[in-house]
Amino acid sequence: MGRYENIIVINPDCTKEEEEELLKRITANIEKNGATIVKVDDWAVRKLAYPIKKKDKGHYLFFLLEMAEESVATLNKFYRTVDLILRHMFVAVTESKKGLEKAPEQVVFDELEGEPA
Repeated sequence: MGRYENIIVINPDCTKEEEEELLKRITANIEKNGATIVKVDDWAVRKLAYPIKKKDKGHYLFFLLEMAEESVATLNKFYRTVDLILRHMFVAVTESKKGLEKAPEQVVFDELEGEPA
């Protein structure tokens, strides 16, 4: 099983109830495919770089998932059938990126002695 980042852009015009129902459907489908949801972030409504389906803005959702590679294709098919989803993308997280989840240690610089240049 590998880690994947999944970003979904949904229609910003949907109601709060539609959004909650969609999130339940997405979560249920992810778990049905044997994936584990590690993290979910709501990135709110943002301006799109270019119009998608005549929309200038989109509501972004971020998922960090642990799942088998075969599940990506299944979830892609599911996302294409949902009208409220404008775009979606999966990115495989490599081992080097997994270490970035921890906050970096604070770096303290010593003050330089002498006159400024």
